[in-house]
Amino acid sequence: MIAESAKKWLSMLLVVVMLAGITIMSSPTKVMAAGGNTYYVDNLSGNDSNGGTSSGSAWKTLTKVNATTFAPGDKILFKAGGSWQGQLWPKGSGASGSPIVIDMYGTGNKPLITGVKSELSTVLLKNQEYWEINNLEVTNPSSDPFTRDWKGARGERRGVYVLNEESGILNHIYIKNLNIHDVDGVYTTRSGGIIFDSVGSWTPSAFNDVLIDGNTLTDVDAYGIYISSNCIVRYGMGDLWEWVPKPYGAWTPSTNVKISNNTVVRAATGAIAWNVTDGAIVEHNTVQEATYLATNAAIWWAYADNNVVQFNESFATRNGSEDGTGFDVDAGNIGSVVQYNYSHDNAGGFMLYVNDTYYTTNTIVRYNISQNDKGRIFRYSGSIDTVLNYNNSIYVGAASGNPVMSDYFTKSSGSPKNIKNYNNVYYSVGDRGWTLTGQTFDSNAYYGGKTLVSSDAHKVTVNPKLVSPGSGGTGMNTVTGYQLQSDSPLIGAGVPIANNGGRDYFGNLLYNGDPDIGAYEYQGTVPPATNKTPIVFTPAPITPLPKPPGPAPGNLAPLATMTASIATLSGSAIKGLNDSSYDNAWSSIDKGVTFPNYITLDFGTKTVTANQLKLITRFGTGQGITKLDLEYYNGTAWVPLKTGVQLVWKSSDTTNEAQIIDFNSTTATQFRVKINGANLKWGNFAINELELYNNH
Repeated sequence: MIAESAKKWLSMLLVVVMLAGITIMSSPTKVMAAGGNTYYVDNLSGNDSNGGTSSGSAWKTLTKVNATTFAPGDKILFKAGGSWQGQLWPKGSGASGSPIVIDMYGTGNKPLITGVKSELSTVLLKNQEYWEINNLEVTNPSSDPFTRDWKGARGERRGVYVLNEESGILNHIYIKNLNIHDVDGVYTTRSGGIIFDSVGSWTPSAFNDVLIDGNTLTDVDAYGIYISSNCIVRYGMGDLWEWVPKPYGAWTPSTNVKISNNTVVRAATGAIAWNVTDGAIVEHNTVQEATYLATNAAIWWAYADNNVVQFNESFATRNGSEDGTGFDVDAGNIGSVVQYNYSHDNAGGFMLYVNDTYYTTNTIVRYNISQNDKGRIFRYSGSIDTVLNYNNSIYVGAASGNPVMSDYFTKSSGSPKNIKNYNNVYYSVGDRGWTLTGQTFDSNAYYGGKTLVSSDAHKVTVNPKLVSPGSGGTGMNTVTGYQLQSDSPLIGAGVPIANNGGRDYFGNLLYNGDPDIGAYEYQGTVPPATNKTPIVFTPAPITPLPKPPGPAPGNLAPLATMTASIATLSGSAIKGLNDSSYDNAWSSIDKGVTFPNYITLDFGTKTVTANQLKLITRFGTGQGITKLDLEYYNGTAWVPLKTGVQLVWKSSDTTNEAQIIDFNSTTATQFRVKINGANLKWGNFAINELELYNNH
């Protein structure tokens, strides 16, 4: 592991590199397998009684593979054309320089692994590292219909699921050249084709050295590729989706993540998405018809730092009423570079920028081409801060259906600010103009529709003389129509941008004379540069927000299902008892309260060991519990842990007042508080948070 100071230094260096505009093309370190045995699996001629170490003595079933703990350097080879049904979950971990490799042998179709209803994941790795999975066909179908209810009958089905559950940093997971299709999950970020998931409520957990490359994913619900984590706590971040495990862990990003050369067709919601990463590179991917069952963005990222998103084609998204964009810099992102991408025919537009109550700041969007994107081209949602959009070519043809060039979606976090637009060409046959909140423009080209921003001091408003605007097709190389004719007024009409990445969309070096406007730098003879003053991107400073009061690390209560024997007051909610927020309270009804009452923490089949209960209450002198017993369930009956506990409250305001009850260390699946009395100034009793700990 890298020392903490070294990690911080590397993170700072990456920020500087990204914002300096250097095109990052590196990939995770290539590791060659060393030593180990090679095992063969043949579904027709194999036999699990064989040794498995030659094609003539192959194993037969997934059961045999799953029962084996493999060693560093081992290879597991499935026969080409073979077919297996069930879950593939081989055990063991490789080592640095000696990963365990899954691949195929022989000639023919990729080996097919078909999931079964009883297992949500067709291919699974759990708390394992140094694995490479190559050249399989994977499917996980369900006959149940798609639903946005994440608890629906389909379940959170996955093609490949890589789970890190409280295991710290896991290294080197490569998923390459898989054909994944017909994965029929429900609407969650933990369901889809290839899902990486970090759960670090108690142990900060993440991945290092992840490569997802060359895969084809078709008809995958809900996501094509998703990297997920619950280790998000920083900068005042609020609540995530209800299916993400709580309590949330300390900020722990996955590092050295690369998602490249994948094709995703008809992902029900998002095609490629990632969160809680630092330095992710997402490039050379093709996304078609994402969000075809529910609104979302095709390629989006959240709670991530130092993202590079480049050379991707995103097109034909559906359901664009809210999202539906080709690309989305979503909530909590610090430092994103979006460059050399082609977005076209997307139902919700080209770019979405989102901020809720945390940071989304320091975003650069440059040298991209947008053709016939619909709805809106740019959407700013919430208090976006510090965006530099430059040298993008935007074409709004009749197929776009009269979009707005930009709009602003109101969020409680506030309005966008510091959005600067330079050297872009906006070519339109019909649009509805701009919402200019937080934006400034200079040295852009406007032609047709309502594109003109009159405050642009150095605007170009005549025919830009593009070679063939609107002629782009499917494919990154079909957009030569956005190059400039030799007499284009855009040649030399732009303002120079410092640290500009060094190239245009087409790979031409910058600059040839004075900068051109749009995603193409003209390569013919031009006058010498006139030494205009370059625009310098100044990142906004990042000031950590104070952490709101909440439970200490190790609180077990969010793992439990809470129930109360007394009815809940209207406007309150039982989840307020263990949602890790002191701002959300649970309250009993305010009329007809009698005692005793019970609050039960039910951990299901999981046993937990605890020795301390903590109650957090506001206005305790008016609504705090004053008498209680504590009990646990031994499998047949409730057994007293502590009886006759008396609580005295001092606060009659919004102070978070805590009462702590210590008891002998006890292991059980259920604990409950027997409430024998309470202050009933307003007729009810209430708790802002109930916490359970095992303090050694």
